[in-house]
Amino acid sequence: MASLLDPFGLLPRTVAVAKVGLRVAGYAEQQTMRLLSSRLAAPGNAPLELEGPRPAASLDQKMRSLLDRALDQSTGGGKSELFHHIIDQLVPDEARIISALSDGSASPMVSVRARTATGGPGRVVLANASLVGRTANLALPAMTATYVSHLLTLGLLERGPEDSSMKQDYEILMAETYVLKAIKAASRGPLPARVDKRTVRVTALGRGLWEAATGGQL
Repeated sequence: MASLLDPFGLLPRTVAVAKVGLRVAGYAEQQTMRLLSSRLAAPGNAPLELEGPRPAASLDQKMRSLLDRALDQSTGGGKSELFHHIIDQLVPDEARIISALSDGSASPMVSVRARTATGGPGRVVLANASLVGRTANLALPAMTATYVSHLLTLGLLERGPEDSSMKQDYEILMAETYVLKAIKAASRGPLPARVDKRTVRVTALGRGLWEAATGGQL
């Protein structure tokens, strides 16, 4: 019946069509779910799993992968991969240190130890402080000891004995602010801190890395 809101009497027909559409959609959904369920239940079909992050490889899998790769890897390929891995662990200041020592020169290095109550050497307050931090023009010279320690761990640098010809260089190094603070902190009353003087230079591995990197062989 027509009304002011539906002057042409179309509302009942629209509602009827909508109900039929809903029934059809519902039937289609039911059929789809039945088909999916039947296929999942068929023999040989794996259960449905939601895709998510894959589990990390186990240590055993990683080791086997490395061993498999080693079978096909040449000497040059192995060296290249090693050098790439090492360089990925360096920061720019550490690269500057390698560059400064790449000519085979040595740089003075000191470690500062505290004194015990008996006057013997105690804990290390500062290890591997080197003048190379100044000569390499580092962005963070106060981090020199940390950089050198890291490069020693990587096998790119090595310690050597004190060089008596570098007396003035040792004096300059021990006048560095961060070294003076360590000496003050390590002193015990009238007992001064113990300062161990050494040298540091590039290892054969460090030279090989530098030559490969600057020669464009990586």
